[in-house]
Amino acid sequence: MKKIFNIITILLLTVFTTSCLDSNLEDLDTYKGKDIIGIAGVYHRYYGSQTIPGSGEQQVLQSALSYDNFQADAETGTSSFECKLPSNFPAEERPKFTMSNVVVSLNISTAAMIQPIDGAAVLGKPGDWSKPNKYEITAADGSKKVWTITAYFLQE
Repeated sequence: MKKIFNIITILLLTVFTTSCLDSNLEDLDTYKGKDIIGIAGVYHRYYGSQTIPGSGEQQVLQSALSYDNFQADAETGTSSFECKLPSNFPAEERPKFTMSNVVVSLNISTAAMIQPIDGAAVLGKPGDWSKPNKYEITAADGSKKVWTITAYFLQE
């Protein structure tokens, strides 16, 4: 019985530890893209009137802003978009809204990474979008590009 177990183990190891790949395969190109492709979302977060039962913390709510007119110039590394409060935005939050507390999410090139520079707002967290923000995008091949993004708030 032990001999059969050892033979099966050796056969399984032989099958699962060999590779089907040929040697000397050509290398695939690394992604070189380091561009901003679009806006994934623009949001305003605020405290609700209720508390969370488990923690006793005040509830945090999020409301999406309408955004439009996204423009990106890859040569100059500049991008802009317009946003406004939608009609279903909570009435009690309208007077409190400022562009200095907005959450923005971006779409960037495949396999690229993005980092805020020069005190820019951290993407995905509430930040100051009342001024242009600078970001460094690093492509998969290691090349880098600095982008300046400007958000314009349209009054209703």
